[in-house]
Amino acid sequence: MQRLSTISISAFSLLTLACSGDRGSDTSESTGIFTDTAADDQDTSADEVGSSDDDQGTGPLLDMGSEGTGTGSADDGGDDGECTQADWPDMDATLSGTVYAPNMELPISGALVYLTDEVVEGVPDGVYCAECVELDCDVPFVLTEADGSFSLPAVSGSGQQLVIQKGQFLRVVDIVVDPGSNAVAVDQSNLPGEWNPGAGMWIPRIGVYETYPDAVYNVLAKFGMGEVDASGQLVAGTEQFTMISDTDQGASLDDLDYMSQFHIMFVPCATTKYWDIAPTVPEARAQNIRDYVEAGGKWYATDHSNEYIEEPFPNYQEFYNPDAPDIQPAYESIAIVQDAELLAWLEALPPALKDIGGGNPTLNMLPAITTRLNYSGINEIAEVLVENDEGELVDVGHQAWVSGPCGSCDDANVMRPMAISGEYGCGRMMYSTFETSSVAHQGLNPQELVLLYMILEIGVCFGDPPPPPPPIG
Repeated sequence: MQRLSTISISAFSLLTLACSGDRGSDTSESTGIFTDTAADDQDTSADEVGSSDDDQGTGPLLDMGSEGTGTGSADDGGDDGECTQADWPDMDATLSGTVYAPNMELPISGALVYLTDEVVEGVPDGVYCAECVELDCDVPFVLTEADGSFSLPAVSGSGQQLVIQKGQFLRVVDIVVDPGSNAVAVDQSNLPGEWNPGAGMWIPRIGVYETYPDAVYNVLAKFGMGEVDASGQLVAGTEQFTMISDTDQGASLDDLDYMSQFHIMFVPCATTKYWDIAPTVPEARAQNIRDYVEAGGKWYATDHSNEYIEEPFPNYQEFYNPDAPDIQPAYESIAIVQDAELLAWLEALPPALKDIGGGNPTLNMLPAITTRLNYSGINEIAEVLVENDEGELVDVGHQAWVSGPCGSCDDANVMRPMAISGEYGCGRMMYSTFETSSVAHQGLNPQELVLLYMILEIGVCFGDPPPPPPPIG
């Protein structure tokens, strides 16, 4: 049988099957001036069918290409030949359905869907460097469309498992496939909302500082990782993540073992408001953050917590007024979505999710969105070059997902990155100039949707060893 070396797909990361990649779009650099040019068009369809193989039972890697998110198919190429539909078994059935978030409302694009009769390896419990895993060439798979829908060719019969994955969100369901068309119930294809390996459900282990404003925990709850009350706030005690007190003076970040239990850590805007040494970041703490990300952790900070991006990763960006980057007053911006697949997902959302009412911004101006409560500005994001194992220079610097003008900056008409992500070693860090959730409300507004998309997409699995982290300083 033949072997396909890589398949480009969109996903969040893991030792399982769906993987994300290096960069989602090109960005300007080292000029201080940013355009609103969208990411390069991707000539792929998110519901293409792919397959993979190897004579020894291991097939190609499912991974994200360096040009951005996309999908894979059997003819994407490979050094040892290509998988073709001739490698597939005779299929007499089709599975169709839609992958939703744990809240059963938000469709998930780029999720991996396949059937197997093999044991599915779950998600490691704690930070790790994700390696892509190969599928046999006779295992068809699909990636969900922008609206979350899928149609998967299959072989009828019992003893199979339906696997749904978006990074560390992984669900495995026993299924009997009847000949012909099979409609998959939404409660069998949705992303899980709890860590329950015995029931075939894994989610990312998340640590989030419990602070206000910028209550990221409310966004996670509305995604389905907790219950929300009538005002849209997390019901205490229902969260499927760890809340870290913002009165800990940063002690949690001084303990790398504690940090390492999480796949993702959030340091929202007001986290440091009670910290005596703020905005100083001790070097030992900054090193812990680098070590955590290098090991595969995902690190997220927003606006007034900019020092928790700048101090650990100073080579990657320059803030407006770098000696005092916290901006007052907050500004509102008409921003432009830069990433083509983020835009496609936002465009595919149903009308009720595009306009949640209550005076919140809508998605009716795409590719433009309104971002509120921006408390910092970014002058530039830098090209950060490191050499990979093949001696090639690789840019691990930030991608801009959303860009817009900073009304509180001197040059108020210049387009600046507003939501960014970069890579360091085996992990990722991301930052937004805007708060994600400060005024409690039902539903998810545009900047909350951008946050959720980014945390699903910025993870990575590596078919080859990741490039080493760049020198800092």
